[in-house]
Amino acid sequence: MKTVTLKIPDELDSKVRRAVKRRGETFSNLARRALLREVEEHETDFARLAAPYRGMFEGPADLSTREGYGNHHDC
Repeated sequence: MKTVTLKIPDELDSKVRRAVKRRGETFSNLARRALLREVEEHETDFARLAAPYRGMFEGPADLSTREGYGNHHDC
């Protein structure tokens, strides 16, 4: 793991320290989770974007099961 030095305002430091004490976890663990959540929230994930539309359309889930798929003898 890499070590990172981070400067935060006193008020945020107090809030974080209270939160980690209440949760029984380390400052580093809370910071890692928060950073990961922030990074992942802003990544473009097609599966996440398409999730609301899953199951809305009819047809085979795998187009390779369609009759004649990949058969180019008709040309």
